[in-house]
Amino acid sequence: MLFQILTTIGTRLLVLFGAFIVSVLTARLLGPEGKGMITAILVIPTLVVTIADLGIRQAAAYLIGKKLFNYNDIVSTLLFMWLISSTLSVAVVMGILLLQYGGEYSWELLVICTLTVPVNLAIQYLRGIMQGKGNIGSINKVEMIKTALNFIILLILVWALGMGVLGAALTQLLMAAFTLGYSMKLLLGEVKFKFKYIHPIPQQMMRQGFSFALALFIIQLNYRVDVIILERFTGVIEVGIYSVGTNLAELIWQLPAAIGLILFSRSASSSSNQAAVERTAKLIRVIMPVLIVFGIFFWFMSPLFIRLLYGAEFAESGQVIRYLLPGIIAMVLFKLIHSDLSGRGAPLFSLRVSVIALIMNVVLNFILVPKYGAVGASISSSISYMYAGVAFIIFYARRESISLSRLLILNKEDWAQIKSKIGSIGVRFMKLRSR
Repeated sequence: MLFQILTTIGTRLLVLFGAFIVSVLTARLLGPEGKGMITAILVIPTLVVTIADLGIRQAAAYLIGKKLFNYNDIVSTLLFMWLISSTLSVAVVMGILLLQYGGEYSWELLVICTLTVPVNLAIQYLRGIMQGKGNIGSINKVEMIKTALNFIILLILVWALGMGVLGAALTQLLMAAFTLGYSMKLLLGEVKFKFKYIHPIPQQMMRQGFSFALALFIIQLNYRVDVIILERFTGVIEVGIYSVGTNLAELIWQLPAAIGLILFSRSASSSSNQAAVERTAKLIRVIMPVLIVFGIFFWFMSPLFIRLLYGAEFAESGQVIRYLLPGIIAMVLFKLIHSDLSGRGAPLFSLRVSVIALIMNVVLNFILVPKYGAVGASISSSISYMYAGVAFIIFYARRESISLSRLLILNKEDWAQIKSKIGSIGVRFMKLRSR
């Protein structure tokens, strides 16, 4: 597990660096208005993919991890369900985009953004197969390929060919298409891709998946609702400023996201709930001090980073980052605990906290965004995230009968294990040098 965590974190760091470069490049090439435009128009396809997924990715990983059905039967059922959900999703997204942006943006732009839905949905399903099998290495390879493609295609279409916002949208489609092809190549040796309905796997997937989907949709909506409200009350320039701020602040989320991927897979195949709880608690205790240190560093350095990398046009994004940071760090607790519970088949445990946090975010956005713009959206989101993180860890502690100190504070055993690991790594390093 430690090896998987370290390799996944290493992959995430490379992916983060690539995403950071792409974010800077996109902002520089498109400016605040273009950056805001592409961010606003991709919100709908992103949310619909979250809904259309129906939690099937997590359900597939759960069923494969628990070995409840034949492996190839699960894969065949996934392909059958992808065909149906993709067809419905394309119709829904195109309808929404035409109603909302039909008079503002070209039909080519709307079609390209719509076509990203079935491709990204297929990538999600294949990711579920890899996660269920514990093929974390394959998932990491896909992430690195996706990042490289994003950078290369963006350079060609937006910088070299000067295609602007249309090129940025086409980059998302082509990147997803090539990533899908690579994902299928990785699985070809062990999976037989057939469209087949096998009773009762679809019903089981739908029942299990609905829980995952509902929980994930509420969480994702809480992340994106501020962009929708901001775009309606202010305009795409403020959205562009806010998106740059969130891109940098959410870098902190990548560490728990990497660990959460492994945590879900481990919890799905865990022999007991107690083992899963102990594993989750130890990860939280070790990660939180690191995140707090990085958060303090980001708070002091973010305005300088923004001016150097994005330019004076995005100076206000520095304040966005500062207001978001407390909420971003608090949400780490939420994300890790949710990964554990989802892997054990209880994703809806987070629903009450998520719904209250979403309502809180919407109300605060309506109050603060008209007056303070992007900064108001960041304050609203941060308050919502802090509530979600604090409330969820209290509920989790009660559910698992574990003290808050056991969840949050490093103990002597943790320090001993950390020193032991550092010592063993040092010994191996010295041996390599001696060779």
